[in-house]
Amino acid sequence: MRSSLALPRRLVRRPAQRDDAHRRPFPAAPDPADLTADDAGRHRTARTVPLDAPLAAFFAAQPGAAGEPNARANAGTRAGAPGDTSAGAQTTDGAAAQSRPPPRPTPSPILSPRAACFALAAANRTPGARQRRTPLEDIAAVIADAEPQDCLDAAFASESHRPSGVRRAARRAETSPPPFRDVDYFAALARWLGCGFERGPALTELAKRQRLAMTTSDDGIVVRGYRGTKPFVAIVPAPTWLPHLAALIAAKPELAGQVVIVPPQAIVEALGGDGPTVSYGRLTPLHGVADRDLADRVITPAQAAVLGTVGAVLLLALLTQPIASLFALLIAMTVILIFYASSRAMALAVSVSGAPLRRRLRAGELPDYSILIPLYKEDDGLKHLVTALTRLDYPPDKLDIQFLVEADDTLTQRAILRDAAALTCRMTLVPAGHPRTKPRALNVGLRQARGSLVTIFDAEDRPDPKQLRIAAETFAAASPSLAAVQAHLTIDHISDNWLTKMFAIEYACLFDHILPMVAAQGRLLLLGGTSNHFRTDALIEAGGWDPYNVTEDADLAVRLCRKGYRIAMIDSHTWEEAPVTVQAWLKQRSRWFKGFIQTWLVHNRHPLAFVREAGLADALVFHVFILGALTAAVAHCAFVLQLGLLLLGEPVLYGQSIWLGGLQTLAIAVGYGTSFILGMQSIQRRRSGAISPFAVAWFPVYWVLMGAAVLIAIHDIVRMPHHWRKTTHGVAARPRRVASP
Repeated sequence: MRSSLALPRRLVRRPAQRDDAHRRPFPAAPDPADLTADDAGRHRTARTVPLDAPLAAFFAAQPGAAGEPNARANAGTRAGAPGDTSAGAQTTDGAAAQSRPPPRPTPSPILSPRAACFALAAANRTPGARQRRTPLEDIAAVIADAEPQDCLDAAFASESHRPSGVRRAARRAETSPPPFRDVDYFAALARWLGCGFERGPALTELAKRQRLAMTTSDDGIVVRGYRGTKPFVAIVPAPTWLPHLAALIAAKPELAGQVVIVPPQAIVEALGGDGPTVSYGRLTPLHGVADRDLADRVITPAQAAVLGTVGAVLLLALLTQPIASLFALLIAMTVILIFYASSRAMALAVSVSGAPLRRRLRAGELPDYSILIPLYKEDDGLKHLVTALTRLDYPPDKLDIQFLVEADDTLTQRAILRDAAALTCRMTLVPAGHPRTKPRALNVGLRQARGSLVTIFDAEDRPDPKQLRIAAETFAAASPSLAAVQAHLTIDHISDNWLTKMFAIEYACLFDHILPMVAAQGRLLLLGGTSNHFRTDALIEAGGWDPYNVTEDADLAVRLCRKGYRIAMIDSHTWEEAPVTVQAWLKQRSRWFKGFIQTWLVHNRHPLAFVREAGLADALVFHVFILGALTAAVAHCAFVLQLGLLLLGEPVLYGQSIWLGGLQTLAIAVGYGTSFILGMQSIQRRRSGAISPFAVAWFPVYWVLMGAAVLIAIHDIVRMPHHWRKTTHGVAARPRRVASP
């Protein structure tokens, strides 16, 4: 498979003085020639041209004597200075003709183009390679004819091989997987070329002091300027340009000291103006999750064999011994329910001491923080999120805000350009691909994230202004084993109807009682889908998000646990929007249940390995919470059916068995009792007069909907396992200001 690079093809600046800035249509595939359309005369120019000519022309204009400034520089008319005629002046036909490189030497019969790529990697991995000034003529003669994939294979293979093994790797036909993060991807290309690499801050500082010239094309981006009197060139190479760029530097190794490779977001941050700057994300690799833990397939052949055998035995038992078989199923279901109800009882009985310790940090000590906001088909509701982001108590220069939008979602793109015009942020366009899910978009954003900490907000979120600071100070006080923290999620429009009341009580039970209890015990905590904060390194070590799992949060929590990390709760809230209709609720909840099934199947492909890595206690917590949630929803419907039969004088589900009836009664008493008490305590803890403690009487009706959602989830995981049932946001009547919970 060919690796591809998506470049920042358009940098959008939305000046405040332009009234029509937000009314301009935003194309799904921006033309690079439009890059200067919104430039208010700042410091960038752009043309869609081949890049060899302007790059060669720029270096040809430099003096022959090393370290001697040329006449153009002394005259103050150098490229990138106010007297410059822009990159276009250097890319005209005349300039290109004058700067056309000399004919290539006759190709060497010894090296093939692919072998030349690996030979270049080996040469640049040897000690003292950066000081080399001898042209690599054999390599330069043939490497321009290499395939871009050969260049990528050599660059990435050299990261995992010694120089002596790099040449041997050329004889293998398989492709080398690219690094997950953009900074690692382009750093590998820089080492392969023998050039320097910069993450971007130096380029940003340079752009503040001088006017840089930029040329862009399908081959990449070249930014030119000066550091003092020395020429400076920053390059974002596309794979298609790598063979020719490598040939140029191999033939003229002195250029390697004047060229630095930078990731695309460095160009965006350095040359972008006020408002959102737009760039394309990179899909390859789609994720970093191990095949063992990937939900791209519903079940493995081994699981299919086991489930098929169990199903056949159960069917045979139902046909031959129906009553005894029902008894066995009821016993298994009742045991699961008792364990599940016990977790609710523990949440009532265990006293949670509070949030983890924090170490106060001054503004200068706070780390860079990346905020990933995946959006799809969002419009009017976005302005509330933007308002919440502007109120964050965090240094703006340490924030890296990314809106992650599908490339063909022009509705959301226009909304961001309209509502986020005053926000320093990026809009990363996610290329088309499968599956179209939230975790897939998150991975695209993660590989471009510059922060050492990263968090996720959804379109409807209104986070506590101090939440990022609280999370950063919590990580600062904790050991590196703390990989993630989860904020409390709270519903802020609880009085809309009975459904939003039930949803609000459910969230209060989960985030105010159950999850804090689990975190206090140091056990596996299944993350919520938003307002979870991560150490970026730990997140990448776990492989990022599984793009095929529709409850990517719960799955990620399990993978972090299997790697020895832990998760905590922080004392901060994010206000959310609950579904206001039964149809919207069923879409969301059936997706959650389908993701639970996916996650349970994935981590039980090798059950012994799961127990060994996660530990027996955390494995038990995992099974209780996943199987318990699914079983409780179905069991309630079975109980309602059984109650109806009992009223009709037909107690067929447990017959005359006193002990089975007693076991069921115990499960019902513990399950319903703890749920009602927990719900009432949650209402009282929130001190909200909008919900009466007696609202828990609606729980039985709410749980019937849960059973329906489980049935929909079972249907979906068979027919469309990776389909994302999207929840529509912005339909609830939410308060403008939210009181503290």
